[in-house]
Amino acid sequence: MRRYYILDTNVISELMKSKPDTNVIDQAEKFEQFSAISSTTWNELLFGVQRMAEGKKKNLLLEDLVDDIQANYPIIQYDNHAAWIHADIRARLAAAGISIDFQDTQIASVAIANNMILVTRNTKHFEPIQKVSPLMMENWFERSAS
Repeated sequence: MRRYYILDTNVISELMKSKPDTNVIDQAEKFEQFSAISSTTWNELLFGVQRMAEGKKKNLLLEDLVDDIQANYPIIQYDNHAAWIHADIRARLAAAGISIDFQDTQIASVAIANNMILVTRNTKHFEPIQKVSPLMMENWFERSAS
């Protein structure tokens, strides 16, 4: 089945909270079969958990990542096509004197390479990328989303 949405790290983090935003839950349930995450997001999630102190909370979060997130959301790889797009975006932003987080441009590049809509709460982080690329975005934290 074709995936249309690529979920940013902050969306997955929200879904893992004990009391997640109801708008995000509603949209995630509605579009789960059409959603995926990027390998960059997967790395950010794993890194966040690995940095935690050893203990029950860390083990539960790691279990949730593997049993819930990895099991339900295909991981779209940062591949050669995305790398070309990523380099182009970074060069255009650099020429305009704009510096953006490397991981954000990488996630956006995976979305563009796969013709997917990036779902994020941090739309301001990605707006400069939209000015130099065909990045499509939605914010599921807002009621007006799809």
